[in-house]
Amino acid sequence: MTRILIVEDEERMRKMYNAMLKNEGFEVLEASDAMHASCILNKETVDIILLDIRMPQVYGSMFYGILRTTLKKMRVIVASVYPVEEQKKLIPDAEDYYDKSQGLDLLLEKIKIIERSIKLQKSLLVIDDEPKIRQIYRHYLEEHGYRIIEAHDGNAGLNILRKGDEIALVILDLAMPKRSGFEIYEQIRKEFPGMKILVASVFSRNDQRSFLPEADEYYDKSEDAAELVRKIEKLTCADCHAQGT
Repeated sequence: MTRILIVEDEERMRKMYNAMLKNEGFEVLEASDAMHASCILNKETVDIILLDIRMPQVYGSMFYGILRTTLKKMRVIVASVYPVEEQKKLIPDAEDYYDKSQGLDLLLEKIKIIERSIKLQKSLLVIDDEPKIRQIYRHYLEEHGYRIIEAHDGNAGLNILRKGDEIALVILDLAMPKRSGFEIYEQIRKEFPGMKILVASVFSRNDQRSFLPEADEYYDKSEDAAELVRKIEKLTCADCHAQGT
């Protein structure tokens, strides 16, 4: 499900956007200012931000500049009382722009266009019980253009896969409570035999390879994040070539 963060100081507008988006099946988060939005983004995965410009303390244009330093690939629709041409001057490289005097149908159309483009992007499922590890993966990989879906344990990860979302790759931890990564690995192979699995663990790569010799790739969590990206790119690009893309 596509998750949208509304950053808007007017409660009436937030409620209006919220009702419209939930009615269309989107998951919605709300922030009344830039500080609140930053707190949410530090904890949650968001696909699209609906950003007002005129807000107290920190203007949307300033917040956008900060946002671009951490989440370079984030899709942002500017939604303001300013005319669209003025919005483009204040925030020149947003994904799209919406004048609040225009109808909500137009805003919804813009959001759905971006949603379709996101679904064409490579999505990675991270199955790891450590919130800090998931957060590190999410922030680093989103900067490289990947869409991250998180699961806090193996059962949650299997449920996500069973929903039929387009997942290009699973990043799988091994040492997890309830059901170990070894068990989840076997279940994924049984139910989704073509799924790419990158094992990511505190165990050395040699140990990982001896435990699960048929995994697609291995990542030792002591390695740097650039190595993780390299391995993911190798697997997903190989998948693209196999499909003739």
